[in-house]
Amino acid sequence: MTKLKAVEAQQRFAEVLALVGEGQERVVIELDGQRVAAVISYVDLKRLEALEDASYVLYFQRAVAESEGESYFVEEVIAHYNKLNNTDFTIENILND
Repeated sequence: MTKLKAVEAQQRFAEVLALVGEGQERVVIELDGQRVAAVISYVDLKRLEALEDASYVLYFQRAVAESEGESYFVEEVIAHYNKLNNTDFTIENILND
């Protein structure tokens, strides 16, 4: 993993993209001594998204297991999700998406 200051990352942006794009490197960008960003390959991004999706499935499975046979209406699930995530999904926009 390469660490670069923000100014250096900006100056060497084409080189950073080449390193990351070839899958050779992950680049951490620092600003005022703090790690603020990372440049990763698209393949790495897809891996992270797959892990995130898998964790959502695990959370869902745990919630179902903990419900001990209780039934919930879809509307209740959506309302709870909206409350937790500050969203405003409805059955209609989920089905039409």
